[in-house]
Amino acid sequence: MARRSPLPVLAAGALLAGAASPALAHPHVWITTRAEIVYAPDGRISAVRHAWTFDPSYSAFAVQGLGQAGTAPVSPEALAALARDNTENLAESAYFTILKVDGRKQEFGAPEAPAMAYADGQLTLRFSLPLRAPARGAASLEVYDPTYFVAFSLAEGDGAATLAGAPAGCRATAHRPKGAPAAPAATGMSEAFFDALTAASSYGVQFANRIVVACS
Repeated sequence: MARRSPLPVLAAGALLAGAASPALAHPHVWITTRAEIVYAPDGRISAVRHAWTFDPSYSAFAVQGLGQAGTAPVSPEALAALARDNTENLAESAYFTILKVDGRKQEFGAPEAPAMAYADGQLTLRFSLPLRAPARGAASLEVYDPTYFVAFSLAEGDGAATLAGAPAGCRATAHRPKGAPAAPAATGMSEAFFDALTAASSYGVQFANRIVVACS
């Protein structure tokens, strides 16, 4: 059976997938990401705003029982509760987010403004991560799952990496992993291999999406 995910609904999805197909290989969930790095008026980085859109299959599973009937919309109250639960549980995985400013890893406070929307057959989770102490300098933002249970990919286009309130001359550049990763089955990696991975593992870093901010 698949390892429990930090996200409560992902955990349920993993159990369902494991029961249906014991040999199902990682990843189990695909998320398309957009990130906005927020600056305070004094020019220091103060927060990261995330927007994560889940794949259609996972989204369809996740909205079951949330008030959807036929073409009726999903209950806003249920989506709000789901957003709160997900962001709270993401803390144990450090929100799959690593922000470094001038090479120093930053610590985040509790997530703010969690919200979930369901449109065109896909769920999108939005939340903000405030820095415990705003920081000034060149920044590097990475989003990835060390265990590769979840596959993150940056959205296409300019909206994948944006800045809010940045000083003049600052620019964000998105860097995506080179090439598509090989299927775990093709590399001889079993589900047991992934079950043994933890948040301290380095396997998933090869699939990291990176946003680099430089200011002239």
